Amino acid sequence: MISPDYPQEPRRILIADDSASSRDLLRSILEANGYVVEEAEDGQQVLEIIESFGPHLVILDLHMPRLDGYSTATSLRKTAIFQRTPIVALTAAITQTAPDRISESGFSAYLVKPIRPSSLRKCIASLLQIDSI
Repeated sequence: MISPDYPQEPRRILIADDSASSRDLLRSILEANGYVVEEAEDGQQVLEIIESFGPHLVILDLHMPRLDGYSTATSLRKTAIFQRTPIVALTAAITQTAPDRISESGFSAYLVKPIRPSSLRKCIASLLQIDSI
């Protein structure tokens, strides 16, 4: 039997944003908290790398070229292996109808840019059911 104090495998998070500076910020916050991070520049790239990376959680910007966050989340939810994987939406602005569209697309939660590290940590801890990160 494994002891409760036995260290778990680091959690893997896939982030997708067409802004390199946004990806850099997310990566620095996540890696500082012990996560293994993989990056994608758009939704199409997410679909190409997600199975080999096997993330515990996915963070998607809503507005990206080629394949946006909404379409990417919808595609992931149609794949059996990722139906239960938490997906977080990132958006620069939230409209009155956005929360409904975000939920209907299969997102588990959303965060508004600029991202506050404490909000990001709290969201991830809740979705991955982690006591503290």
